[in-house]
Amino acid sequence: MGNGLVYLKYWMAISAVMYFTAMLFFLFLQNRLLEQMNTVSAKLFKDRFPPIPLSTEKFWLALTTSMMLMLVLLCIFVALNPVAYLEMTLIVLASKICSTLLYLTLFARHKHFAYLVGALTDGPLFIITLILFLQTAGTDLFMAF
Repeated sequence: MGNGLVYLKYWMAISAVMYFTAMLFFLFLQNRLLEQMNTVSAKLFKDRFPPIPLSTEKFWLALTTSMMLMLVLLCIFVALNPVAYLEMTLIVLASKICSTLLYLTLFARHKHFAYLVGALTDGPLFIITLILFLQTAGTDLFMAF
């Protein structure tokens, strides 16, 4: 197994743990997380960014939890066998670029610090995963097109 595969394997294992942990935070501590981001925003930026409203309903929480669980499973598959499941990394990448761009759009529109935190979290996850994926896929990826 080449270095690229080894790095991707370990990164995906770490990612599975991160996404699982985040899933639990979103599921059980959703408003606590938002409260903390509002507190940090107020301390760092005073009233430059308005606080994000706390969630009063849980409709979207089911979708968030299912998406995070899907990311966990995809990362586990790639971590266990990066050769057989390399393409599953593309799904993780699609999810991370989508969330990063949506967070940036929402931040530009509403100026809630929490959206900036989301972009600054998912953006680097996308970049690291993309770099490792491209190192692993190498020229095979481009030959497929």
